[in-house]
Amino acid sequence: MARVVVVGGGFAGLSAAARLAKLRHEVTLVERTDELGGRLRGFWWDDHAWQLYPETVTLPGVFRDLFRKSGRQLDRVLDLVPAPPRRHVFVRGRRREVLDLPFGMRGDQSAAVEQVLGTDQWSPWVDSLAPRWDALRRRVLDEVYDGILEPGYRRQIRPRRSLRRVARRELRDRRLRSMVLDAARLEGDDPMHTPGVTAVWHYVERNFGRWSFDGGMPALADALTRRMGERKADVRPATTATDVCRSPDGRITGVETDAGPVEADVVVWCAPDLPASMPEPALVRRIPAPRTLLRLSDDPGVPDDVVLHAERPLRVWRSGPSHWVIENRAGGDALDALAEGGLRWHDLVESRRDLAPRELVLLGHDGWAWRGWHAAVERPGANARDGLFFGGAHAHPGASLELIGLATAAIASHLGEVPRG
Repeated sequence: MARVVVVGGGFAGLSAAARLAKLRHEVTLVERTDELGGRLRGFWWDDHAWQLYPETVTLPGVFRDLFRKSGRQLDRVLDLVPAPPRRHVFVRGRRREVLDLPFGMRGDQSAAVEQVLGTDQWSPWVDSLAPRWDALRRRVLDEVYDGILEPGYRRQIRPRRSLRRVARRELRDRRLRSMVLDAARLEGDDPMHTPGVTAVWHYVERNFGRWSFDGGMPALADALTRRMGERKADVRPATTATDVCRSPDGRITGVETDAGPVEADVVVWCAPDLPASMPEPALVRRIPAPRTLLRLSDDPGVPDDVVLHAERPLRVWRSGPSHWVIENRAGGDALDALAEGGLRWHDLVESRRDLAPRELVLLGHDGWAWRGWHAAVERPGANARDGLFFGGAHAHPGASLELIGLATAAIASHLGEVPRG
């Protein structure tokens, strides 16, 4: 039995601990706060837990696999509900076009695009992403990535081709290009420096759909917290880990905490702050866009997820019965920017709070900005060795829950099951 210390009690730490405990490792989970769940719990203000990131996920198999391989299956614990279409509003001067793009079915997407744009260039392009997704998944996501791309995978992934180049060469319609480029911009990335292979997410959303958890992200946090007890993990809240401990030959021997050292053979570091002895990667941390939290007096009559494609993009999503969050990369006042897209909500606002980037960076890590493919290799977790693994928004392969779930699944598979007896 390997002694494993998992640092951080957010989704990354909970999913890693649940998987490894089921594989009969001796798991200790260290969390600096009094409550497990991290950002799944939301941001508490105005008697409400606001979700500062959209509450839907894709790749439902990641979450089903997590629960199946750590205890009771997901459908016995939580319901996954298909998400309604995402609304795209294309703004050009005074002209506005609206596309409600469904998920999960090629035919539905094709019909929606053709109805609004007159022809469907989108579906054939999304079809073309399938080999790239397959190569990325098998070589980079399904296993602990060693930083190497063999020639066959390199030909499919094309790591040096930028997202801007892909969009300009492969999509003639400016509205479709904006859907691809603005997805990166909203993440805080420059399409010129973002690998083109990241466009596969459009294939993933179309093929696997988008879903929400009944009860929202807090329900997922509650379910994973209960799983810690079911798997008899040693959970230590209100304990801050600061560094890893090593033997003279560099082997991991434990984790240093404010309550003293915790012995370990393997450490899975899922906290956003890296171990004190580890240098920061030569990368630029993503700066989150300002958020505006709104409680409205009436339903605005729009879908739960809306993206405005203008000179600079803006996104708004529902975070409760009358609660909305605006992610504003357009600059200026969020409500004014929203009004430019035809959503005039000024008179509906009952309460409002604006969160600046300097406040948001204190709440968690948004990952590292793309600076070409080398950013994938330099993230913590790529080429993991010596018994130290990384998972979370700050680690390989990325900040979304789906990518974090794939990372912790790969770590668990790499460490394997402890034999009985």
